[in-house]
Amino acid sequence: MIFKRRFPQKLTDKIRNLIWPKMGIKRLVDYYKHRTIRIPASEHSIAAGIAFGCAISWTPPIGTHLIQCLLFSWITRTSWVAGFIGTAFGNPWTTPFMMVLSYLVGKALYIGFGYEHLLIEQAIPFSFELLTKEGLKIFLPTMLGGYVLALATYPLFYYPAYYIIKGARAARRSRIQKVIHDVVDKITGAEADK
Repeated sequence: MIFKRRFPQKLTDKIRNLIWPKMGIKRLVDYYKHRTIRIPASEHSIAAGIAFGCAISWTPPIGTHLIQCLLFSWITRTSWVAGFIGTAFGNPWTTPFMMVLSYLVGKALYIGFGYEHLLIEQAIPFSFELLTKEGLKIFLPTMLGGYVLALATYPLFYYPAYYIIKGARAARRSRIQKVIHDVVDKITGAEADK
């Protein structure tokens, strides 16, 4: 295979790269930035895809983020590739905080609408046994809070992404035009006339 590793990566190395990439965080961010700018779609489509990916990361069913992102991107006709890149917002570093915040928002909504009897009791300490017995009383408020936070944060991701992509594409076009102009001048001898 052309793109296969010569020496297969060990499972421990894969897990370590998931938590802390070998290439470094800055290089990984730069890689995703360049990949995003070069997606063949409009600025709106890419920005909306990124915003959907980031917004979906607030929801608790972690294994379904890509499927949810694909569904929302298909419904709104936005870039699903950008959406997949946006789901990287929910990573091993941010997900625990996002889930706690989603639960607290969902709990506040339950209490606000008078459904506090559907929540777990405050006196019960958190444990695996609690999760197996009262899992829905934790999952449903977290799901509700996650979608509320997704709706609230969608514009916070869309507008910066839109203007960053628009500016980066304009800068890339001007760099390419400058190179083409320099090559044409060199070929035609116009630079000797200057």
